[in-house]
Amino acid sequence: MRLVLLVLSLTVAAPAAACHAQQSAVPFVGCPANGQSGPIKPPTGQAQVVSLGDLPQGAIAYYKGEEAPGVFAPVGWHCRVWYGSGGSTVLVTLAPIDTSHFMPPKVVGPAVEMSVAFAGTSGRFSVARYASRLFPKELAGFIESVKSEHLEPDSTFAPHMQSPDSVIKVDTLIAQFTTPSTVSGLGTAGLLSPSPDPIRGVVVFAPDSTEPDMTILRVRLGDNIRPLEPGILQLNRECMRRTDGC
Repeated sequence: MRLVLLVLSLTVAAPAAACHAQQSAVPFVGCPANGQSGPIKPPTGQAQVVSLGDLPQGAIAYYKGEEAPGVFAPVGWHCRVWYGSGGSTVLVTLAPIDTSHFMPPKVVGPAVEMSVAFAGTSGRFSVARYASRLFPKELAGFIESVKSEHLEPDSTFAPHMQSPDSVIKVDTLIAQFTTPSTVSGLGTAGLLSPSPDPIRGVVVFAPDSTEPDMTILRVRLGDNIRPLEPGILQLNRECMRRTDGC
């Protein structure tokens, strides 16, 4: 009997120890921001302690700027935030980011992009467009309220838009997508341009029927570190589901 209890205790303890071993302090990287109130210096912050899962130690960092959500992306990259009343975007890229123009650049190479659109401001139009494409039934009331303003054509919010994307609904108001290489779709609707590499991403709507704020993640790492994509998507998705964001 004691032997059985010992085996059981070891069986329970082993996964717990393995789970604990996966916890790691991910370095914080502050990102400069620019937007309607002007430039903002990069913030300072503490390392984020997270469960890495299959991600190797030292492979990622936590990038955060003022007025925008944080995002987990490969370590050693460059970042910048753009913000406004409708929402904000943090862009993390392998190559240096061109800051000679105010408007964000379109990126062809490896990048991670996290954007938030506020459903109670001018960001509601973007939220309604994505909602029409991904959750037309679940967010029908909000979509109709935006359409009723007649500030954009009804065709903008067509629920059956033709798209090359592969979309999977993974939970209530959460969808995961892949935009194939060389074509335009959900993955290229932000700051990433089509390229020979596909773009994978996650869209999360807040569970608020009146103001379902939307957060969208786009990830394109390229051939060399593509194995990191599933772990980065999973880590950010769990973060996006929280009410306080990443």
